[in-house]
Amino acid sequence: MRPDILMIGSAGRNAGKTLLACDLIRRHAPIQPLVAVKVTTIKETSGACPRGEGGCGVCHDFQGQYDLAQVHDGPPNKDTTRLLEAGASKVFWLRVRDAHLAEGIEATLKQITDGQPSIWESNSARRVLTPSAFLVLREKGNARIKESCQRVMDVADRILDFDGTGWDLSPDRITFSAGCWHIRQDAAAIVLAGGQSRRMGQDKNFLPVAGRPMIEHIVRQLEPWFDDVFIGANDPAKFAFLQRRVVPDREPGMGPLMGLLSCLAESRHDLNFVTACDIPTLDPHFLIRMIQAAEGYDIVIPLSPGGRLEPLLAVYRKSVCASAEQVLQRGGRRMSDLFDLVKVKTVTMPESDWYRNLNTPEDYHGAVTANATGGSPL
Repeated sequence: MRPDILMIGSAGRNAGKTLLACDLIRRHAPIQPLVAVKVTTIKETSGACPRGEGGCGVCHDFQGQYDLAQVHDGPPNKDTTRLLEAGASKVFWLRVRDAHLAEGIEATLKQITDGQPSIWESNSARRVLTPSAFLVLREKGNARIKESCQRVMDVADRILDFDGTGWDLSPDRITFSAGCWHIRQDAAAIVLAGGQSRRMGQDKNFLPVAGRPMIEHIVRQLEPWFDDVFIGANDPAKFAFLQRRVVPDREPGMGPLMGLLSCLAESRHDLNFVTACDIPTLDPHFLIRMIQAAEGYDIVIPLSPGGRLEPLLAVYRKSVCASAEQVLQRGGRRMSDLFDLVKVKTVTMPESDWYRNLNTPEDYHGAVTANATGGSPL
């Protein structure tokens, strides 16, 4: 993955792709130099214009496998000129034959310093590059999706509708910090930290991970992606160093479902990502996809590659509060007791090395060893 790259694709014309790129450049270029890249992919065809856009001027002087040019000026209405005028320190235009897309992109990456933020306008580049965030824009009310977008739309981190003046996501939610692009969600993140850590033999919250207590490591990962991050626990003083709100159980000793209910009731957002304090590494792209999948559902819960439902790595709406109270009143304690009472969507967790649930000393030391030998990050 390239955390320093934000990629913007589009379903068709009039989606505001360059307009959004220019807006983001104006916001971020005064803080640090930012590079813009426009990728134009050309298919091999016979006869007609290979892009289906006769007279667009892309191919008339194009020869070879790809052509990479740094843009210094041009007509004011050209996309690359607009990117330059918005404040990009460098603008590149890559014209590349589809069969040589990877070569063209590799050549482009060599022109950009690692860690320098860049914004790429492209659908096809997403087939080769994994950026920190991939946005797909579409004209509101237009159901047509061009073929290049169809091939990558299922990996979009967010699909935005453009109404001619703006998008249904404010550009100020797209930020670059600590070497990574983030899309801040209109949602809260809740870290449930009230477990007894019996199998671990010591408080899991404070096991060292990447030089910090594990709970701090988790909170820091979540902060750029969510409007609010807070803790569910019964001993607020223990977590004061995090400078985050701590919500205690309404009635202590009633299990994780009470912790969930107590936090949801106090949340300022309808959508809430909930995680346990013993999952040290999180994949923000997977979390965002769960949030996107929540339309029309009360809970979105992942199914692990091992076939287990993971209720402590899931998305919950505040609408589950009433059902949670019913379950608790009749003696239920588990989050799974909710599932028959609300609308639940299950999503398959992709095979990956990031997901680890640390319950025992063996789990923890195994994760540390894997990290030391180049395995799962910890």
